[in-house]
Amino acid sequence: MKTLHPSSLESLARRHAPEGSWILSVYLNVDPQVRANRRGAHKLVLDQLLKDLESELDDAHQREHFAEDAGWVRRQVETHIPKGRSMVFFCDISEGYTYQEDLPIRLPNGAWYEKRPYIRPLLDAWKEYERTGIVVVDRERARFLVASMGEVEEMEEAFQTPAVRHRSTSGTDHMRSQMVFQRRAATWSHWFLKEVADALHDMIEEYEIDRVVLAGPEEVTAELKRLLPKGVLSRVAARVRASVTARPQDLLEQVTPVLRDLDAALERELVAECVTTARKAQSGSAKAVLGLEAVLDAVNQGRVYQILVPAGFSAPGRHCPSCQVLLDHGPAQGSCPYCSGTLNDEDDVVWAACDRVLLLGGKVEEITEPEAKKELTAAGPVGAFLR
Repeated sequence: MKTLHPSSLESLARRHAPEGSWILSVYLNVDPQVRANRRGAHKLVLDQLLKDLESELDDAHQREHFAEDAGWVRRQVETHIPKGRSMVFFCDISEGYTYQEDLPIRLPNGAWYEKRPYIRPLLDAWKEYERTGIVVVDRERARFLVASMGEVEEMEEAFQTPAVRHRSTSGTDHMRSQMVFQRRAATWSHWFLKEVADALHDMIEEYEIDRVVLAGPEEVTAELKRLLPKGVLSRVAARVRASVTARPQDLLEQVTPVLRDLDAALERELVAECVTTARKAQSGSAKAVLGLEAVLDAVNQGRVYQILVPAGFSAPGRHCPSCQVLLDHGPAQGSCPYCSGTLNDEDDVVWAACDRVLLLGGKVEEITEPEAKKELTAAGPVGAFLR
């Protein structure tokens, strides 16, 4: 899996089906942490998505076209071994156009049949997941990488004419020659690192980087940091020691613990803020809520901006297919309290709520840091910030 590149999203956004043709877009949650997916339930979900979509098509030509596209997606899901937590498909078989991607994040299930690829879930994921730029550098060479969604990709490798090395010379001017070469090496190294700083600025703009990690010898990354413009300096999250020849995956493994510590601190702050805000809030002007029932009530009203869920937490509940209400428990009479419709069992109402929040353009934060997770579980066990 590769990180989503802006050019990929731009290419999808520019795609337009010709007259008499349409593009099928499918997002499928295949996360193995969802118990039902281990038994192939995602295939049943796909089948239902496609059947529901087909039932909305009235034109015979469009239905014929759809059957061809739906057949391709079904075959891919049947034969492809998922490499992530979600699968994304776009296709227009009549035009020979197909696109398939495995993503290491959970996206809500959905299918659309329109003139353009439906890319909003991808755009939302792009905005939600931080993209980390890694610059690994010494005094002669620099490499630029982007890490996102648990993947790393080398975007550009910059080679520079090697700086003059310190070397010994013979003759009576030995000391003077040493000093001359030393000054030249320092000057050329400074110029090189200045070019790296400028390239890093360009990379942040081009790849929409959220934070930066400087990797390399301590003295080199320290000098590079001093040369960075303020706009780039504000995004530097950490400096780490690393070899400029390290493999991308090795760099990711070295940087990940540092970023994990930063993320853990942010999770603790986020949970503490949610708990404090919810407990101080007055009922008429609440900006955050705690507890499954209160969170589901806010989700049903479309008020959740960000939902906080302890990693691995799930709970059964009820769902009304008529008005789409989610409940943590059903009324005694067994009917929907809002529309009196029949309620269906929901294996995991927490994920259904997360799915709804994502569809409405909100954010889902899985809390993994032990202290933050313990605090949220005791107070919630789920929480949410409201619009």
